[in-house]
Amino acid sequence: MPDFLLPFGPFHIVLLHLPIGALVAIWYVDFRLKKDPDKHKNPAVGLLHFFLLATCGLSILLGLAYQAYGNYGSEIEEHRLWGYIFGGCVLATYLAYWINRWLPKSSTRLAYIVLLLASTLAMVITGHQGGELVHGKGFLTKAFKPDKRTRTVTSVATDEQKRQTETAPPSQLLNDFDEQTIEDDLDAMSVASKDIIAADDMMVTDDMMAGDDMMAGDDMMAGGSSSAVDVASFEKARLVFKRHCYDCHGATKQKGDYRLDQKETAFIGGKSDLTAIVPGSPDKSELLYRMLLPRDDDEAMPPEEKEAVSPVDIELVKAWVAAGAHWPSEAEVASSATTAYVPTGDVATDLLIEKINATGTKAEYNAWGDDSVRVDLGVVEADALDTAMQQLPAFGSKISWLDCSRLKLPADFFEQIALFKNLERLHLDGTNVSDQQLSQLSQFPRLTYLNLYDTNITDQGIEALKNCSSLQKVFLSKTKVTQRGITDLKNSSADLEVVYR
Repeated sequence: MPDFLLPFGPFHIVLLHLPIGALVAIWYVDFRLKKDPDKHKNPAVGLLHFFLLATCGLSILLGLAYQAYGNYGSEIEEHRLWGYIFGGCVLATYLAYWINRWLPKSSTRLAYIVLLLASTLAMVITGHQGGELVHGKGFLTKAFKPDKRTRTVTSVATDEQKRQTETAPPSQLLNDFDEQTIEDDLDAMSVASKDIIAADDMMVTDDMMAGDDMMAGDDMMAGGSSSAVDVASFEKARLVFKRHCYDCHGATKQKGDYRLDQKETAFIGGKSDLTAIVPGSPDKSELLYRMLLPRDDDEAMPPEEKEAVSPVDIELVKAWVAAGAHWPSEAEVASSATTAYVPTGDVATDLLIEKINATGTKAEYNAWGDDSVRVDLGVVEADALDTAMQQLPAFGSKISWLDCSRLKLPADFFEQIALFKNLERLHLDGTNVSDQQLSQLSQFPRLTYLNLYDTNITDQGIEALKNCSSLQKVFLSKTKVTQRGITDLKNSSADLEVVYR
């Protein structure tokens, strides 16, 4: 997609209505003029078909630009496929129309009508899928469903965390995760929560704690003074938002007209007219309500096909809201950074990270106390991928999280990463990983998370997963794995969570 087209991507939402109108007009003219024996020669119909073809093609082109502009992921693939089908049907209908116009026979007329019906059906399916991408799943039937909201945000933390919640002020919750609590919760946490809990290790002075005891939710929202604890609370919540929310509710895309990355829009909510964040009241905040919905609920956020927010992450967001949902200014964040910063890593690893990031890779410390590194290769340009892969072995056991989403893996991929003995998370979604390659997963004794979404893995390949005793969660949606294979895999380990649709 040429770069100059990307800014025009959002016009796809406007332009897509033109082929819809053209189809309706064609049906109207065909039936309205049904008494005219020469209606197939009516120039208006020919112009409408040309208009339909032109606007359909332009709409598809701008749709592809909007896909890149809006940072859509795999969620858009089915919509894109049906968009191509719609375009193909429109082109075939256009040709059938002119064939019937030049050779008016019952057979050519029938072919034209069938293709016009196919175009209409493809348009309905494509349009509905696009609507769900913008408005959420089940948006057409939401108005007819009973309101399930209890407006109660229940706790999802451990018994120990519940005890702390009952005995400590909300503002202290973000500083009461001691080392033992972190260790106990580590298996249930997402990597995002591991990132943010490291901030709890910072040293808070007596003056900061005294200031924290005096703060109130209303004062914070009014722009009053805040302590480093307030800023740390916000930063922890924001890291959860970055990991799970900004792709759909950030700067380039706002599903449901909701944007979470800026204070002016984060609190007021979107099309639902329900307040997203109510300072001091987690049970009235739509944001937390949707995070706690069952994964298969149409209103659950993030949606089912995306990674769920972990219980500890939800507790951090809940604690931030309960403490007043203070949203600091950039100056406050900068001024607290000197006290909140905790050195991590070592000079040698720093240099390795700096070097591989020069290739376009996104490598950084996990910042959860063990100096491990996470590497995202999915953002690397194709011409720099080989260079980045050559640098990976130098990290050795430092790498605990490797993201290779949407890459074409080399045949010796698993040989190249064999040194990563501490690997815990591996993203292979959308890659060309094979059944045979999965047999090498047993060389990673600490692997807990594996994403194989949208791959060609079969029942034969997932047999190897039974040998991964540490594996806790695997994504197998949009693969060639059968329901029988899924059942067999689940039965092999009671502790393994298999995400499959």
